[in-house]
Amino acid sequence: MANAENFAEAEWAVICDAAHAAGLAMMLVGSSGLVGSLREMLVAGRTAAGGARDASELIRALCAPAAMQAMQTRVAGTLSGVEGEDPRVVLRARALAWLGEAVAVLRRKAPEELVAYRTWVLGFAGRVAAAGSEGGPLGIRGERVSAEEADLLASLRAVFVMADGG
Repeated sequence: MANAENFAEAEWAVICDAAHAAGLAMMLVGSSGLVGSLREMLVAGRTAAGGARDASELIRALCAPAAMQAMQTRVAGTLSGVEGEDPRVVLRARALAWLGEAVAVLRRKAPEELVAYRTWVLGFAGRVAAAGSEGGPLGIRGERVSAEEADLLASLRAVFVMADGG
């Protein structure tokens, strides 16, 4: 089982940031409206809280309050330095890049945790995508998963497929 102590500080940061940035990027990619956005935030919070009880020590560690707080600070710092750029586009690109880095680190240092990590990251992003309705008034009666959300989910899955060599 792996936790923060098994990784260098920068490696642990990218593992945490990638996992949570995938869900945050999903929250920003669609146009869920007020109600849909609130649903997505609630699902994201519940998913992170549930991760603190996951069977994987790695997932429990990255969902611990201290890890979550550090991740929020790092992601906010990343987004604060992008004046003139769309933060949704920046976060999506960073989430995918971080995920690629995180998968590479896990393959090298904790390959036994990669399945749990993939399951949690894709589950987190998928639950956020399905939480709100896209395109309806205030996020009501729209489509469950928008084309943009489906595209981001496919991109997230592709990172893991590429890491598996095909």
